[in-house]
Amino acid sequence: MKTNIIVALGMTMLAAISASAQISIKTESGDLNVNFKGRTHFDAGIYGGDMGKSHDHTTNVVRLNDTRIGFIATYGGAWSTKAEVRFTGSSVTFTDLYFGYKMSESSSLQLGNFWMPFGYETLGPAYRFIQNSSVDKAIDGISRKMGLAYNYNSDAVKLTAGIFSDGNVNNISSNQGYNIAAKLIVRPVITESKVLHFGVAPLLTHTPNTATFSTYTLTQCKSMKLIDESFDDASQYNIFRGEAEVIFISGKLYAEGRYQHAHVNTPGPENAEIGGFYVQAGFLLKGSQQNYSKANGYATNVSAGNLELVGRFGHVAYDQGEDWQKTENDITIGLNYGINKYLLARLNYMHGQAHAKDDIADKAMEGKNYNAIEARLQFVF
Repeated sequence: MKTNIIVALGMTMLAAISASAQISIKTESGDLNVNFKGRTHFDAGIYGGDMGKSHDHTTNVVRLNDTRIGFIATYGGAWSTKAEVRFTGSSVTFTDLYFGYKMSESSSLQLGNFWMPFGYETLGPAYRFIQNSSVDKAIDGISRKMGLAYNYNSDAVKLTAGIFSDGNVNNISSNQGYNIAAKLIVRPVITESKVLHFGVAPLLTHTPNTATFSTYTLTQCKSMKLIDESFDDASQYNIFRGEAEVIFISGKLYAEGRYQHAHVNTPGPENAEIGGFYVQAGFLLKGSQQNYSKANGYATNVSAGNLELVGRFGHVAYDQGEDWQKTENDITIGLNYGINKYLLARLNYMHGQAHAKDDIADKAMEGKNYNAIEARLQFVF
């Protein structure tokens, strides 16, 4: 708690400093350029429905959440590095810690602890909604890993491929397993006002670590788990994941769809399947142009002064046998307002509903649901 108070005060001071310019250090020659970055979230939530009535969490939350401080440095035009730490309660952990080398205008290498090229989760809580959809929580929850990746990026094509440990810089062990991941993005249309983006990404995981597929959807109350399945080293060999996505931007309009699937190869006669999709869209009530990052390959937050209405529907299903046995649907509507360059306000309403087949043991989850109203003031510099 003391750590969070100190960090909050520090971030408030940094906010005052960064009101006129971001914090940076440059050498006279310009060879070395260091930019300091940080972010924090001031969150509030009200939770209800069947899951909101349980006694293992509070139904109303106000807190400082996901505070991070770090820097990005470039040297000589080709070398770069990023280091970022996260403050959670009384603990401090690394998020990003990597080096980059730019081989040409379009090609680069990356080595260290960073996101694998798979899923919506890589975009982080600074993306379109306060919470990810249920299918993202179930399939994407991979976190950053230690690895080496190659990246190629042009207007028309973005390709990333790499090999990663199944551990990260905060969890080093002697036997971690490995991940092989890649993502290909094709952009047949990319102008200042319009973008048409298609992406596919495969991911193979071979690990002795326990794998959990959980559709908890609410950051503030992680005990809200409508679907929660784990596979340990006694029952798991490999996990194959795949996804396909499309993004469309035209002026005020943004739309995105993503399909994801995971196949857990177990030693028994029945393997496990987890699959689902989401569709989401945004429209600027105030402002003229939705934003897209060619470097990162995704739509980005609204600009300062813009107001956006957003909506999303998500579906995820879990199966261990001949047919889908558990399903969950969620719907979210919200508003995003860019107060200025450093402050973004979000307001979301979310509803989730679970279903189960009549002949499975956990039939008690049938009809379980949750409702949530969440607000976030996001400070980034």
